Amino acid sequence: MHALRAVVALGLLAAALAACSGKNEASSQPMPSKAFCQAAYDFDTKAPKLIGKVEQQTALVQRMADHAPKDVAKDARTVLDAMQRVSAGDKSVVDKPAIQTALENVERRAINGCALYKQDKSGGGGI
Repeated sequence: MHALRAVVALGLLAAALAACSGKNEASSQPMPSKAFCQAAYDFDTKAPKLIGKVEQQTALVQRMADHAPKDVAKDARTVLDAMQRVSAGDKSVVDKPAIQTALENVERRAINGCALYKQDKSGGGGI
């Protein structure tokens, strides 16, 4: 369970860092597909409620990897592989810098390309 919490914590931390970076890469990248954006939104909203439910979190990551834009497809697969390994009991992937970087890349792409944290005038967020 500690490994899963660490993976989720890494994801939430990466999202917070990317949201605060002020760096907008969306203008230089093609718009991600609606399916990727929905999968990213679902992960962002559902994963924190699924602590201890690795299989369900992995299913959310699977959807993101299935629809990832070409520029982060490899990173999305790396994150998915790490989640699958954690699900199988492999704790060695938790603190790997390459996995952290891949996670940050996917989340940055979702935040910038899908406007995950953009607030609308009514105060709602997301897509």
